[in-house]
Amino acid sequence: MAEYIPVATASTAYYEPKTQQEFEEMTELMKLGDMIYSKWVFNGLWYTMGLNDKNDSTTLCLFPNITLGEDEDLPPLTRWGLQRRDYLKENRKFFVDSLGIIGLHRHCLEVQEQAEERKRNMMNAIRKDPKNKVTESDKAQDPMAWVGRMNNYQHSIHETIYADLIYA
Repeated sequence: MAEYIPVATASTAYYEPKTQQEFEEMTELMKLGDMIYSKWVFNGLWYTMGLNDKNDSTTLCLFPNITLGEDEDLPPLTRWGLQRRDYLKENRKFFVDSLGIIGLHRHCLEVQEQAEERKRNMMNAIRKDPKNKVTESDKAQDPMAWVGRMNNYQHSIHETIYADLIYA
């Protein structure tokens, strides 16, 4: 049997195997009941021993103790961030897995900020261009035509954002 490195804490002794084979041997020993320790460290992750099926005591296995950072106070995702997240989850599953939960949220926040900034900049550019007829005087003369043009510009901007940021 391999030698294990004890990792001491105040109340419980932990052991960290050095290889995957040692980890599997330790898991088998735990299933047999030879070891009484319930917490383990392997590859930098803490594992807790527990039952996979509460009605069957032979289904003992290790569950990774994965927690989200409680000090992280990330803002919620809005339209662009949610759409980017949904696209990635459906079409780029490996990328989502490699980022993790917090990394995915941060990535979607970045895309969301870029999309909102791009929309603002493009709308300002359209308003400043005199040939687009989006001035207040055009709005007063024919409001329905003005609304139609603004909706058209907004739709074009959204399509650009989808193509360049969301589905990229």
